[in-house]
Amino acid sequence: VAEAVNIHGDDFLYIPRIFVGKDEVLGEDRISEFKNAYPIIMYLESMDGYEGQGAMLSKFGLSMDQQATLTVARRNWDQAVGQYGQTILPNRPAEGDLLYYPRTKALFEIMFVQHESPFYQVGQLYVYKLTVEKFRYSSEKITTGITDIDAFT
Repeated sequence: VAEAVNIHGDDFLYIPRIFVGKDEVLGEDRISEFKNAYPIIMYLESMDGYEGQGAMLSKFGLSMDQQATLTVARRNWDQAVGQYGQTILPNRPAEGDLLYYPRTKALFEIMFVQHESPFYQVGQLYVYKLTVEKFRYSSEKITTGITDIDAFT
């Protein structure tokens, strides 16, 4: 599985979220920081375009729900990111972390991580499936040292 992801996948940069002042009541942090970027290979499942509901009119105005699904081999994630221990969850990708796709110069936020699939391949789980959306900047501090990523601020 890891070999198939490496062959058909593409290069991304994984940027873990760092909580600065987490609100323990609501469980959120409005002043998050992103300092590190780790290169990793992921497979973009939806190559034709974005998935999701598309344009939707709500009481807050027009919202664009554009999602994509990425697959990353657990072994690749452990070797590229997990060994540094810089993530909120120590053993898997976390919701709220960012991904930078250099090919399109797009920044994505991880909305959901499917870390347990009901169907185990050969008795084990080999991949994480990440549901991502385009990142909406809201005064987070991004200082990775990579100019393309830092330009989002």
